[in-house]
Amino acid sequence: MELELTVKIEANLPAVVPDAVSFETGATREEIASAETPVYEHHGKQFSTLDPGALPYFFEDLIMGRAFPLTFATRAVHDVDTLVAIALFLHRDLATHPAMPGFVYVVDFVHRGGLPALAHIEQDLARFLCFLRASFPEKGTVPQDKLTAGITWVREYIANGQIPHLGAPPEGVRVVDIGSNGFVVAQTSGSLFDGWVDLYRQGFLRGVLINTGEGDRRFVLGARKSVYVGFDLVMAAHLLNQMEVAMGELPEWESDGLWLKAPPQGTLILMKHLLEVLTRV
Repeated sequence: MELELTVKIEANLPAVVPDAVSFETGATREEIASAETPVYEHHGKQFSTLDPGALPYFFEDLIMGRAFPLTFATRAVHDVDTLVAIALFLHRDLATHPAMPGFVYVVDFVHRGGLPALAHIEQDLARFLCFLRASFPEKGTVPQDKLTAGITWVREYIANGQIPHLGAPPEGVRVVDIGSNGFVVAQTSGSLFDGWVDLYRQGFLRGVLINTGEGDRRFVLGARKSVYVGFDLVMAAHLLNQMEVAMGELPEWESDGLWLKAPPQGTLILMKHLLEVLTRV
């Protein structure tokens, strides 16, 4: 008798779902350790980006023969790691493919490391993972056909190295100036975030990327690659907002410490004044 495997994707699932594999459902370390059913989590206050992700733990348990319930439960397809876990759960033949361990590591690396991690993997694979990531919203239900398509793309990549047509590659960047300690000033006519993947791929660690757009306003994205890189973007946002107010503009520069985002409508601050701030923080 063939066993019927099912996938449950519901936003309000408990942290530990009875009789199911609980994947990124909000469990604590204590719940992971004490649960009789398999629970995999690495988000929340008790975890950091230094913790291995849920996917490699799930993958290792799978290949080592842990007995799993017939249901896979998750609150959403938050990222590519969840999609790959579902593909492994439904198609156990993927687990034994020699390409799978490397793929699992790369997916977990990108899931935890974010955009900078994309700069350290093969370019077509990075674009493929971005394509998969964009296919699934973090909230809401996932249509069955979309989930099936995502799993099929993963299977085809593992089995044959094939990826779907991804369209034209992103616009490149033009390096304008290079400073000390990995600092760069660059321009692009394309996506600022895609541009930073290119800059990180070239070895830069921090700086500013500009898209001049139309008119006198510039669209700006400052960045530092990690917390290990000295660059006080929060202070930069504060100083630049003071300049915006003095110009009669809205103080809408924002920073989370790793990214520095210009106002949505762009900024009128001149490049030389912008660099005066960024080279001093």
